Amino acid sequence: MKRYLLFLLAIVVSLSSLSVTKAFAEDKDVLRVAANAEASTLDPSQTTDASSQQIFNNIFETLVYEDEDHNIVGKLAESYEQTDDMTYVFHLRQGIMFTNGEELKASDVVFTYTRGADSPKIASYFRDVASVTATSDYDVEIVLNKPSAPFLAGLTFASTGIVNEKAILEAGENTGTQPVGTGPYKLQSWDKGVKLVLERNEEYWGEKPVFRTVEVVAVPEGTNRTIELESGNVDIALEIPVTDLNRVRDAEGLTLLEQPARATTLLGMNCSKAPLNDVRVRQAISCALDVPTLVKVIKGDTAEIAYSEISSNMKFYKEITESHTYDVEKAKALLKEAGYEDGFEISVICDEKKENLDVATIAQQMLQAVGIKLKINTMEFATMCSEAYAGNSELFIVGWGSGTMDPDTVLFNCFHSSNAVDGGNNWARFVNEKCDELLEQSRVVFGDAERGAVYDEIQELLAEECPWINLWVRKYFVGTGSKVESMVMDPNSCYSYYKVK
Repeated sequence: MKRYLLFLLAIVVSLSSLSVTKAFAEDKDVLRVAANAEASTLDPSQTTDASSQQIFNNIFETLVYEDEDHNIVGKLAESYEQTDDMTYVFHLRQGIMFTNGEELKASDVVFTYTRGADSPKIASYFRDVASVTATSDYDVEIVLNKPSAPFLAGLTFASTGIVNEKAILEAGENTGTQPVGTGPYKLQSWDKGVKLVLERNEEYWGEKPVFRTVEVVAVPEGTNRTIELESGNVDIALEIPVTDLNRVRDAEGLTLLEQPARATTLLGMNCSKAPLNDVRVRQAISCALDVPTLVKVIKGDTAEIAYSEISSNMKFYKEITESHTYDVEKAKALLKEAGYEDGFEISVICDEKKENLDVATIAQQMLQAVGIKLKINTMEFATMCSEAYAGNSELFIVGWGSGTMDPDTVLFNCFHSSNAVDGGNNWARFVNEKCDELLEQSRVVFGDAERGAVYDEIQELLAEECPWINLWVRKYFVGTGSKVESMVMDPNSCYSYYKVK
């Protein structure tokens, strides 16, 4: 009897061991990510926010992309050529399949770009396009209405990822939750507010991802993401807060990665709403904020002050130090001149990210000195974006980045009057005829010296008109656990989970 019990025990132990081994093996196939915010949609043409792009960057692919040397090379397009100043021909790779079983055809590219041109979110990328034509099943001809310096760079942006025409038409109003792309991952499930799961695309035309499954959870509070990483609940934690950098850097089994970003954090102002429609009021708010102190308190030594709307590691950046003149008396004088000697009450919206709330709280204290009462409204990131896109905000705090090295991605998108519409990226509702002229000119001059001179003027004009108060140039910090051997960082925080080893 004793021998029989020992035999049974041995079987149980053996089965238990197999179960643990199997669970461990399955766990090795799963990459768990703690993101700072949830995606708002998985329809590329309907958003430019980084949290969404982090997901659909793994589901969709663009026609061309920017390589490590900042050259624009083929992705879904095997090759391309510019046949004259206004004509580009793209030759698609053959045999590439969408995850619904449809083959990628030139008609899908025509459909994607035509649809993108009708979307306020990304229409500016196609503003200079006169026609997009499928000249064969695998060849696309794009004719511009005038030469365009930033055109090709715009096609590398994740929001111009190629969609399948049949899938979009079948999805109807559900395009944001039923993504069909050609990328290395496809959507397995999305329980909003809980977890989004990506599943490896076994039919992917390129190198297959190491991890079978990627699970992404939104954890808005930074230190909670650090705790999730330390406890082993996640393998990657995005946006490690400044207060936790050394904690992750010094922890056994954890690695801290960092990447200078093509992005700034800013306090934006809706120039269409009184009293912010008066440039003197906007300038007064700027003068009332001690930006260097604010940045020092929140970011310590981990960030540089932003002296432009574009990041300091982008082309044609101009440092305008006068844009941060802290002068309370000048602020009061400007308010008096504008008819607001007794101040006024105004609201700011921001998401639940701690450093953005810190900006709002410090700004609230500083603005009190000039009689401005600031009401702080925090909300979920997607809700905040919806409010700002609809033009409902007065002040807003957000990080804004560029999908490319070219400043057109930020400056034209955010400050040309054609984008000051519902759903447009001109959240500041900034309308300025001279700025429009300069932005349009920047697209048709091609030499670096000539374009640089135009962008100098644009940045000087924005510093004077003050639709944004630029705070700091962002740097992305990501923590990884022992399961992650390597991860490719991205200056736009559009992480490629399919490249994680």
